[in-house]
Amino acid sequence: MDRHFDLMAVGESVIDMISTEFTDNLGAADTYQLFVGGQVTNLAMNTARLGKRVALATCWGNDSLGYFLETNLENQHVDLSYVQKTDRAPTTMAIIARNVRTPDFVIHRGADALFEHSPALTDALKHCRIVHTSAFALTREPARSAIFSVLEDAQQLGTMITFDPNYHPGTWPDNTDFISHLQRAFQLATVTKPSLDDCERILGPGKEPVEYAAEFKEWGARTVIITMGREGVFLSDDQDRSYCVQPNNVDVTDVTGAGDAFWSGLLVGLLEGMSMLRAVRIGQVMAEIKLESMGPIITMPSWEEITKRSEDISYRDC
Repeated sequence: MDRHFDLMAVGESVIDMISTEFTDNLGAADTYQLFVGGQVTNLAMNTARLGKRVALATCWGNDSLGYFLETNLENQHVDLSYVQKTDRAPTTMAIIARNVRTPDFVIHRGADALFEHSPALTDALKHCRIVHTSAFALTREPARSAIFSVLEDAQQLGTMITFDPNYHPGTWPDNTDFISHLQRAFQLATVTKPSLDDCERILGPGKEPVEYAAEFKEWGARTVIITMGREGVFLSDDQDRSYCVQPNNVDVTDVTGAGDAFWSGLLVGLLEGMSMLRAVRIGQVMAEIKLESMGPIITMPSWEEITKRSEDISYRDC
């Protein structure tokens, strides 16, 4: 089947307001800078910049911030045919403290939660190689039901489904059974990539990466990749082989979006026919490039440079 898109990214579009100063406290920052944000949207933008055909399915406000997202994503050649605009809510915004660790942040939830499935999107799924979404996108209705419909359609078509379980309790309503929704997403996922922070927030602290991966596989995921910052990456593939990937030391400028950059390298590697282990090493290179940049990656290296740099990423069986 001729699939017209390499990636259909479905979920949140967010305005990131990131402090220009390093701080642990949002209230201590004096100035903030505006960036395109949201896990799903960052992934779409990075993957398009790596030369892949990418469509974004999301909802933003019919406002100046939505126009900011539209302009920047069009400039990066992301297909916006499946973007919805609404007057019912403003564009979603995140205010984030610049930090070298997990940053302090506040979310002002808006239009992304109003995303709805559509016949046009159903048809587009027939022409996609990968469909991706995130836990953040599943936190509110009607977006949650719409996105699960998309994933179920993709599963019926035999399309690879990738899921970022970027769970944070502050983004879910207090009365929501988040575990059941995450388990449903894991059952549909071909590949998932939690951070170690995600693992601890979802399953509790104190476990080894192999234990976290095993639990997510019990929920249905086939391949689990756990990113652990300076401790590297743990991979448990669909044949239950485990690898530990060692990162390089880099000067960290901004951690926001590093996981999204990892995802883009991983998915482009898979789209290029690489093994999961090799694609993980590509993902690690992309994360390191992002860590050295404030906001989105300013200068994207060529694919040849990225693949060459990935050869220096070491790994071992574990």
